[in-house]
Amino acid sequence: MLTRLAHLSVRRSWRVVIAAVLFVVVAGALGGGVAENLTSGGFEDPATESSRADDALAERFDTGVPNVILLVTATDGDVDAPEVAAAGQALTDELAAEAGVTDVLSYWSEGNAPPLRSEDGNRALVVARIEGDDDAVDERIEELGPAYQRAGNGEPISVEVGGFAQVFHEVGTTIEEDLVTAEMIALPITLVLLVLIFGSLVAASLPLIVGVMSIVGTFLVLQVLSGLTDVSVYALNLTTALGLGLAIDYSLFIVSRYREELRAGREPRVAVVRTVRTAGRTVAFNALTVAASLCATLVFPITFLRSFAYAGVAVALLAGIFSVVVLPAILVLLGHRVNALTLWRRSVTPPEEGIWHRVATLVMRRPIPVATAVIALLLVLGAPFLACG
Repeated sequence: MLTRLAHLSVRRSWRVVIAAVLFVVVAGALGGGVAENLTSGGFEDPATESSRADDALAERFDTGVPNVILLVTATDGDVDAPEVAAAGQALTDELAAEAGVTDVLSYWSEGNAPPLRSEDGNRALVVARIEGDDDAVDERIEELGPAYQRAGNGEPISVEVGGFAQVFHEVGTTIEEDLVTAEMIALPITLVLLVLIFGSLVAASLPLIVGVMSIVGTFLVLQVLSGLTDVSVYALNLTTALGLGLAIDYSLFIVSRYREELRAGREPRVAVVRTVRTAGRTVAFNALTVAASLCATLVFPITFLRSFAYAGVAVALLAGIFSVVVLPAILVLLGHRVNALTLWRRSVTPPEEGIWHRVATLVMRRPIPVATAVIALLLVLGAPFLACG
């Protein structure tokens, strides 16, 4: 099969590359906004007793666990001062009038209930519940959070917004921002490392191209799946991290082997076929292994964990396909130009003389001592975590 794929890439290289470009364009257009359709929740098993209890509370009594908390601080005096009490009650009434917000109560509305006041008397709580599923709660708290966050300048009270809804909204927002920051940092650093490895800008850019194609393609897959089932927004983190990592890993195999074949004097088309037959087999086996291992998370009834399987399987398979089909087609078109824009020349060490050859030889000569040492090291590193239980 790999031989047939290699001949396809060689004989129809332009068509393969054009088809890949069109796929990425379509995937980017249709899947680029996938984050808007993903859920920020999905951390609970609907079959657990706690989940069934929440459903029973909502269905029979139209109530549930509060997910919004307003921490009210008296700017002068304590929460029992007349002006503070009036402001606290007004805040309670204002929140109760909000659409989709129910079960609103506070220290003042409950007749100065002691459990809702701090020991020093200068802070009190307003609790409420936003109705709806996780996504509805997230959308509503995005509006309510800034509206009720008040510094208290010149006012008798200051207000801070907390609770389950606010915390998870802030976590989701932070993750989205950090994801962009991580990509902005990781891509340039990765390119520099690849240049150090290959010594050529052209060769170094190929793993990044495969990575971008794999990530964008997975966005389209997640977009389709989000129309069929709930998919966690955290799947995007796995997509970018795993997609870039696997694409670089697989491309290193393919590009390095292709350059070795060129150095051996073989014509580019022949070099590509030999590369896919050898390094391509490693890539295909690795991609299938990663995809199969991630399928294990499908057994969990939790959306958060299942989403890792959706994203991981998709990005692993796409990275493997692009590496053994599209990347060889690009190499055919580049030919010897894969070594263009060389910034520095790497000394090529024969495989039987390199450091990894010596390491492998050492391991094979003394497998039991090496395995014992590695296991002992892992046990030592993992020992501190025993206290976490």
